Amino acid sequence: MPAQASGTGASRASSPDRPSTLPAKGSALATSVSAASPRASMLARAPVAARWLVAGTAAAVALVVAAALVRDDASLDRIEAAAGAERAPPEGSAPRRPVIPRPSNAVPADELAAANAGGVLALEALAARYPKDPAIFRALMLRHALPPPYHAAALAAAKRLLELDPGAAADDDVKRVVASAAGGPPEAASSALDLMAGPLGSHGADLLYDLAVGSSALKERAAKRLAEAAVLERATPALRVAHELRGAASCKARQPLLARAKADGDRRAIDVLAPLVVGKSKGCGFLGMSRCAAPCASISGEIKATIQAIEERVGPSPGAAPAPEGR
Repeated sequence: MPAQASGTGASRASSPDRPSTLPAKGSALATSVSAASPRASMLARAPVAARWLVAGTAAAVALVVAAALVRDDASLDRIEAAAGAERAPPEGSAPRRPVIPRPSNAVPADELAAANAGGVLALEALAARYPKDPAIFRALMLRHALPPPYHAAALAAAKRLLELDPGAAADDDVKRVVASAAGGPPEAASSALDLMAGPLGSHGADLLYDLAVGSSALKERAAKRLAEAAVLERATPALRVAHELRGAASCKARQPLLARAKADGDRRAIDVLAPLVVGKSKGCGFLGMSRCAAPCASISGEIKATIQAIEERVGPSPGAAPAPEGR
């Protein structure tokens, strides 16, 4: 028994037991937590049990604070999610910025590129597979318009393109192809005029006006189509007033149109009005040696004011000289 007691005592003396080790760690923790307190020295002199109690209490407080922080973060996440759900549009309602989906009948871009590289036959085969995709018919129209142009085929593709996409009437390539076809064979010219007077809308009326005031062989036919009530109804206000100014029989008949020209007219109205205030340098009087008065000299002041108002709104014509002064 004494030997056994001696062995136990030796063991306790050679290696510190847990109570003598852990209180040191607990003391360090308590000291770090309350370093600013004047009672730190008192805590260091406290019994081991008291220091264990302080350390346990500090650990418990730390756990409670951490749990509160975690709970608060989770609460914030839930609040933000709820706010986002409130800001989002209700299910089934239209989005604020509607996204136009890709049409189901649209040809894939790579297939269209391959067919375009393959030529007319490849494009026509693709058009048979995707008969409602305007992109194919635009490609066909441009392909048929290449030199030497196949006007009838190009116009047929343009017509189908306009049926599928009426907005294509504003496409410069469409207008160019149709205007070019108007100078082609008689059958193609008639089809081109039909497109100008119909599916091309106001853009077609503009093309008809250009033909009617130009030197084309279609001048009279274009003027006749332009005079159709349905065509003029689709024309822009600028074109309508220019058309009426050109068709007026006298200066007196033009005078009531000047207010509309000021408000709506463009360079086409200027082209009609400018010659009316310019007199010839000769050709009048005795033996035609005297200067001729301007055709509308009686209202030249009003006409010049109208031209100036139009130019202030749309800008002067390229290369145009200043409006001449009347006598």
